[in-house]
Amino acid sequence: MLARRVSLVASAGAIALLVVGSPFSQGRALADQFTQQIQSLSAQASALSHAIASLSRASSADLGNALASEQAIANTQAKLAQAQLELDQANKSLANTTVQLQVVHSEYTAEQSNLGQILKHVYELTDDGSVTAILVDSKSFMDAMDALTSADHVSARVQQLVTQIQAKRDQLDRLQKQQEQDQVHANTLVASLQVLAGQQHGEEVTYRQQASSLKGKAATLLAQLQGVRSKIAAVRREQEAAAAAAAAAAGAGASHVIGNALRPFAFGPRFDDYPWGQCTWYVASLRNVYWSGNAWEWAYTARAAGRPEGMTPRVGSMVVFGPGNGYSQFGHVAYVVAVQGSGSFTVDEANMLGLGVVDQRHIGSLHDVEAFIY
Repeated sequence: MLARRVSLVASAGAIALLVVGSPFSQGRALADQFTQQIQSLSAQASALSHAIASLSRASSADLGNALASEQAIANTQAKLAQAQLELDQANKSLANTTVQLQVVHSEYTAEQSNLGQILKHVYELTDDGSVTAILVDSKSFMDAMDALTSADHVSARVQQLVTQIQAKRDQLDRLQKQQEQDQVHANTLVASLQVLAGQQHGEEVTYRQQASSLKGKAATLLAQLQGVRSKIAAVRREQEAAAAAAAAAAGAGASHVIGNALRPFAFGPRFDDYPWGQCTWYVASLRNVYWSGNAWEWAYTARAAGRPEGMTPRVGSMVVFGPGNGYSQFGHVAYVVAVQGSGSFTVDEANMLGLGVVDQRHIGSLHDVEAFIY
């Protein structure tokens, strides 16, 4: 449901949202290749910065200011990359905690069921659980001994299960607290990324104003430096996209997929930087989503990003629901997989039944639908 982190990439003269479609690889060799590219490009940027700094000592203050602004953009990009890396780690932690929570809850439920069956057996065996009842009801001394032995075994098993159930209950409490902490941490990182993106946008505007008055060699060197910085940012995004896709392929997808619903990243790797397990995260794993905002905001943020919208369901479209009426304050988004009529369609979605849980649901009207994004 929650908003994605916003990542803006500086280009030579404008700020642009970057849609990544980079090649997918899970190998360490590719990770090393990304690192080598960043190191090589950083060396080029450093050389250009030194050349510009030498010029600025014998040139105008405008050149020095433009160089400082360009460096500020680079610093903010580095902070964005670090914050995005931290969000990736937070999302992985949240995914792992959620899976553990489901496993422990399943074990807890099974052990409760076993305890119930055993207690039912004891009740049926002894009527009131007493030794007297066993002896009275027994047809012979040997029958009584067998019954007492069985009751003693059952008693030990009951004590063992009670201890295990209590331990599982404590473990569930710890995991639930951890899940809440992980979610808060991920949300905080998303907000931090949005602030950094806004800061970078302001720095880019300042840089363009300062660089616009420069001519000759100074302007050429600054343009080259800006181009190298943009390449560094692009490589970092490719590196993050490959890492995210590898994690998804390795099993860090949904905690549970119900029925015939599509699994996350079913159509191949996507750069998905929404908080793990949310409805926005799931839909962005199926379609290239390069706009920002909470789920209910997608109707206008996607439109502002140039995506066509309408009120007719189509297979492959994204549907946006407003807050309330069964949806959270952040609204809800889903992926349309079948259409039965103008107001009847089937969606695959996440976080309707629980964080990280993917399900399929039939929608019988356009009530609460804000828009379909095509």
